[in-house]
Amino acid sequence: MLDTITFDQLPQAVSHILDGITEIKSICEELRENGSGKDTYMTVEELCAYHPDHPSHQTVRRWKRLGYIPFYKDDETRRVKFKKSEIDAWIASSRHMSREEQVALRNAKILAQRRQMEIGGLDDDDE
Repeated sequence: MLDTITFDQLPQAVSHILDGITEIKSICEELRENGSGKDTYMTVEELCAYHPDHPSHQTVRRWKRLGYIPFYKDDETRRVKFKKSEIDAWIASSRHMSREEQVALRNAKILAQRRQMEIGGLDDDDE
């Protein structure tokens, strides 16, 4: 349905979109009811496969030992497991800015300081 829509076809197109949204909502609700939204646990092997850098088992165990990564230990099996939602948050929080992002942030801070100096009357012309 990527054809050009005329003004006369607009009500039908909006109706089609609304039907699609209703269907998406229905699917989301069904997934939520079936428990597929529940958090899952991963083993060391699964974490190695899931992590974007695919670290070795030894690396994951070192992260665990040093306290870098959140983990749980099953009392019965004594196996280490990782909660997927916590791993996702950990990966997101450990992201480093690119060089371009660092430069943009530094420039934004400098610009904000200059504006603050102008607003606060701290520029050199006041002396």
